[in-house]
Amino acid sequence: MPGDPFKNVTAGQRLEIPAAAYNAFLDAARFARVRLHETERDEDAAFRQTGIVKVRNASGEDLGRFAVVALNAPVITPTDNLQEFQNKVAFDGVKPTDPTKRERFAILLEPLAANAVGRGVVAGVTPVKLRVDPAQLYDFAAVEPDQTNWLRNTPHGSARVLWVEPGGSVERWAVVRLDDGDFEAHVLITGNVPDADGYYPGEVQRYDVATKTWQTLFACKVVDINR
Repeated sequence: MPGDPFKNVTAGQRLEIPAAAYNAFLDAARFARVRLHETERDEDAAFRQTGIVKVRNASGEDLGRFAVVALNAPVITPTDNLQEFQNKVAFDGVKPTDPTKRERFAILLEPLAANAVGRGVVAGVTPVKLRVDPAQLYDFAAVEPDQTNWLRNTPHGSARVLWVEPGGSVERWAVVRLDDGDFEAHVLITGNVPDADGYYPGEVQRYDVATKTWQTLFACKVVDINR
C-alpha cells in the first residue's frame, strides 16, 4: 500500500516528491494565480462602482484613518499611460486649501504614511470627525483650509450630516454622506423688472464660512414659477 504522498519531510531526510504531491502543488499554484487576478479585478470594479477610489497621500505627512484630503490630479494621467489610467482610478490627496473653490475631497478608510496609497471614500456614507459650534449644529459639512483631521460643520456644503455625536465638545464624531450636490450655491435676484422673455436678473452666490460673506460666482436669469 503506497505511503502518504503529502507526508512531511524531516531534516536530513532524502527528498522524494511523489507525482501526486507534485501535481497537487502545481494545481494549488494555478488556483492561487487565478484567484489573485480575480481578486484584483473584483477590487478595481468595486472602487469604480461604490464611490471608493485609490488615494496617494501627497499631503507631506502621515495621515490617520478617516483623515480628510482634497483630491488633486490623478496619479496616472491618460498621457502617462492610457491603459493604466482606464484600469485603475487613483488620485493624489493633499491638504485642503479653499472650500469656496469647491474642492473635491475624500475620507481615508485606512491610515496612510506619506506617499503611501490606500482607499478613500468620494461618494457614500462614512464616519468622520466634525468641527462644530456647540451652540449651533448645522445639517452640512465642508473642508477647512489646511486641515485634514476633520470637516467643518456648515450651513451648506457637499457633505450631508446624518448623525453627530451628542455632547458639548467642539470636535465630535459624525456620520456624513458625501455626494456631488452643490448645497452651497444660492441664487440672489438682483432686480424686480423682467426682460422681454419674462426672466429676472440674478446672481449665483456661495457663502464663504471663513469670511462670513457671500461670493458671486456668475450672473444668471431667473423665472418666477409662481406666475
